[in-house]
Amino acid sequence: MKKKLHKIPKLLRHVFVVVIFVCISSSIYCQTHTVKTIVYNTLVLNSSKLLMKNAHLGIKASILKGDDKGQVIYAETLKGQTNNKGNLTIDIGVGYVVAGKYSNFDITGGPYVIKLEIDPHGGTNYTLHITRPFVNLAKGTTAPFKFSVGSKVIVKRFIGELYGGGIIFHLTKDTLGNEHGLIASLHDISTSAKWGLGGIDFYGFKNATDGKDNFKAMLNNGAEAGTAARLVEKYQHDGFKDWYLPALKELLLLYHVKDVIDKTLDTDKNEKTKGLERKHYWSSTGYSASTSWFFSFYNGGATNYGKHYVFNIRAIRAF
Repeated sequence: MKKKLHKIPKLLRHVFVVVIFVCISSSIYCQTHTVKTIVYNTLVLNSSKLLMKNAHLGIKASILKGDDKGQVIYAETLKGQTNNKGNLTIDIGVGYVVAGKYSNFDITGGPYVIKLEIDPHGGTNYTLHITRPFVNLAKGTTAPFKFSVGSKVIVKRFIGELYGGGIIFHLTKDTLGNEHGLIASLHDISTSAKWGLGGIDFYGFKNATDGKDNFKAMLNNGAEAGTAARLVEKYQHDGFKDWYLPALKELLLLYHVKDVIDKTLDTDKNEKTKGLERKHYWSSTGYSASTSWFFSFYNGGATNYGKHYVFNIRAIRAF
């Protein structure tokens, strides 16, 4: 052991200073709010001009000032599905915002057009386009597309929510109001994994904040089979494959809500899900050629330790 467990070196002090700032502002309980939306209904044709029936679509919806070449007032991405007649109905105003703010959009200030860019395979490779004038919202139109004003109840994400293949343990919002967060796996990936990469000292895996960068560097520098990075690389759940080994600060965030995580996973009557053990967990934050950082879920401390020792592994992913 290079450092005593209770001592934190200068390099990592800033990680633990955040304790006083990590007062989780998001409620751990489910919250809802109602959003007024533009309900858009249209038939969707494929490139051969045939109706797309029961199709799962990836959509970018934009509101433009004037005509289809005008200024983008608001844009969002969302998912949609046509029915057995090729008809699509979506709520604009509750998707992932990519431009503008929906709350600032004045529906009476037109003229506007609504532009839909569609990926017929559900992704973001938009090959189909639909552009319509923003007609009178109250009267709608006799064409095979129409608009109306609606509302939709949105469930806000919360700490301890089972979501995205795991359980949410951290939430933030970007400048456009989109929610982002970190998700932990529903159980430990291993309880006896080595960090690996003995004898390799590389700056690329010394990030105390961003485990993604560390994780990629570990893999690119030859992490051995059966070690922490390789075990996480193989892990997938509910179709999600973008898991990584958390950095020290990310483990700190997880530690601060461990009681919520444990209560959810240990009382869900599912033997495959488990809370966090009061043991040491490897982070992806390296220290030297022979040691790397682990985080203790016993007392919230951290130290660097020999890469050949075995500790627990918990995978995380971001959304």
